[in-house]
Amino acid sequence: MKNVKCLAAGAVLVSGVMLAGPAAAGLSGNVGATSDYMFRGVSQTGGPAVQGGIDWASDAGLYVGTWASNINFAGGTEQDIYVGYAVDLGGVSLDVSALYYWYPEEDEGSEDWSTLEFAVGLGFGPVTVSAALSSENNFIVGDGNGEETLYLNVAASFPVSETLSLDVSVGQFSGDEIERSGLNGGDDSYIDYMIGLSAELDAGFTATFQYIGTDIENGAFEDDQKFVVGLSKGFDL
Repeated sequence: MKNVKCLAAGAVLVSGVMLAGPAAAGLSGNVGATSDYMFRGVSQTGGPAVQGGIDWASDAGLYVGTWASNINFAGGTEQDIYVGYAVDLGGVSLDVSALYYWYPEEDEGSEDWSTLEFAVGLGFGPVTVSAALSSENNFIVGDGNGEETLYLNVAASFPVSETLSLDVSVGQFSGDEIERSGLNGGDDSYIDYMIGLSAELDAGFTATFQYIGTDIENGAFEDDQKFVVGLSKGFDL
């Protein structure tokens, strides 16, 4: 399974929903490394990951991009392709997007992990509320018979100083595919959470320090809380 993703180290917040397109118009890139690639509370690598992406944004709010990481299933590579629209509505930010999780090496194992999600997010100051819906989620089991999922998330980032922020999030991943997969012992949902710090460093680098966990009560994922560190850099192209 997708060993049941944070724009912090690439294109997506480790909370798991594609939100908030590039802030400035033009072409930009990002590269990063993390001690463990976590997606909705669950490790995708079981160890270090190297990640990176490219984004294009217009002055009108339209953005498109791609982001990739190594993983420990589906042939070893995940590539995300996304398009969205972000706008400020007088103090409330709105972001709508479509994201395709593509596993280019999945055919080598006669598997089908690739999944399309549609997401919407609303930002109120430091708080973002988001939802991501897939009518056929394949990245949990990978057999091409995926069913619907819904991911709800509330995330916030509070400045501690000019360069340091306190980041928190909590999400619920639910749907028939969660139940079918047996991910949480037959339940149709689980909760994930994150608390951490992000620090802006010199030369455009950002360091993250996060504690991530879930309420999953099933096998290898039970009580699988982890402390994860990451370093990323954004740049204009």
